[in-house]
Amino acid sequence: MSLIPEKHIVISPTLAATIGLEETIMLQLLQECKMHSSTQIHDCLQWTDVHLRQLSQLAPFWSKTELHRLSCNLAEKGIIILKNDSNDDEQTLCFAFNEPATEVRSNVAKDNYRLNKNAVTSKQAQFIKNDWHPSEDALRQLSQLGATREFALQQVPQFVAYWRDKKVPRYSWESKYLKEVWRQWQKLESSNQLRSQQIAIDRKWRPSEDAMHILLEKGGISSNFVEDAIPEFILYWRERGDMSNTWDTKFIHHVRRQWQFFIGMTDRDLQPKPITSDWRPRESVFDVLNMANIDRQFAEELLPEFILYWQENGALQSSWSTKFLQYIKGQWARESQTKSLENGYERQFKNDRKGRLRDRSIIEALSDRSWAT
Repeated sequence: MSLIPEKHIVISPTLAATIGLEETIMLQLLQECKMHSSTQIHDCLQWTDVHLRQLSQLAPFWSKTELHRLSCNLAEKGIIILKNDSNDDEQTLCFAFNEPATEVRSNVAKDNYRLNKNAVTSKQAQFIKNDWHPSEDALRQLSQLGATREFALQQVPQFVAYWRDKKVPRYSWESKYLKEVWRQWQKLESSNQLRSQQIAIDRKWRPSEDAMHILLEKGGISSNFVEDAIPEFILYWRERGDMSNTWDTKFIHHVRRQWQFFIGMTDRDLQPKPITSDWRPRESVFDVLNMANIDRQFAEELLPEFILYWQENGALQSSWSTKFLQYIKGQWARESQTKSLENGYERQFKNDRKGRLRDRSIIEALSDRSWAT
């Protein structure tokens, strides 16, 4: 092994993400070979002959078959041009980068070759014109990278308008256009992939075990409190019709916000006492209901019967506000389920609130929630 350090292969991460890591390394090796080899200009292209033995010395980690495969990949992407079809039996690779030659070698007569006027090195930096349009070659390169021709052309008006406003001169608007369209295409592909993973929330949706563990075990939130939050959460997002792939995260945030208000209410009420006829829930109760997307008027209409029931019951509570919150959320969930299951019944249900505290299900709901006592 030689004690002289080998030359490093420097590549562009952006280019590697675009055309592939192996192809980027191969492209850099071909550029290295071109710099140390003689070239011939033909059809405005600089052709280079390179022996596979030379490439193998630069890339001992690839076989001859792999070198042929990668050179063909670069040709298919329109980055290089092969003079003849590459196969495993050939010992020499004749290639040219798919761009006009920018200079003429001294041994080529000037009258046999005219420098392309559009080459970057032969023109001044210019402002973009109103009628600027990408070349067919640029559209073809974008197509080889996956961006459709229709998408590429749709970006032209916005691209021209933006840089007209900027008033910045450039040597090559086409290269800028290629980078911008490719960036927009990748953004669109990423957005489409994310959207394909999103789903609407189902009526039977429940938070995952991980979400429940975070709320119950790590958050110290009552299981009854979490269960009461599920129906209102489902109703809100079903009515909005949103799609998401992070329902658990949304639910955790929803419950945590309400729990903070709930803790604030219970900390103030320590001594059990009976309910009075002029009792009113704390304003923070309506804040919690608002976060649960429960209408304040809905809660206000249920307040008189709530007071009447518990005055007749004679029970003592350390926090009537939390008891009221529990009752309202339970009623809201039941009414929402009724609306979903019995179409057209919601008006009758809404007008029949009087006396509902005498229903067995309501009494159970008011009696079995340990977190509200």
